Amino acid sequence: MKYIETREALKDKKLIIKSYPKAIQSKLEYFIKDILDDPRNLNTVGKPEELKHKEFPAFSRELTAKDRIEAGEKYNMPKEAEIVVFYQYLGHYEDK
Repeated sequence: MKYIETREALKDKKLIIKSYPKAIQSKLEYFIKDILDDPRNLNTVGKPEELKHKEFPAFSRELTAKDRIEAGEKYNMPKEAEIVVFYQYLGHYEDK
């Protein structure tokens, strides 16, 4: 499945590569692959939660205690053209 990353997600990814432990970097890579295998799977690693505030189905997964990956799937198109959008890799709990 194809995917794109928002500017915020790319910025987050650069920060993770530069500043986070290798274990978190590996976890991010694993989650990205798992999400691309089946974006709608709620019975997988990272405590997936459905997000209500996106214009199409989106989910988050726990990367660290305070950071969650947010990704959604644009699927109102032919199956072979479906795209996963990664919105962010860091944040999510900073407002609490």
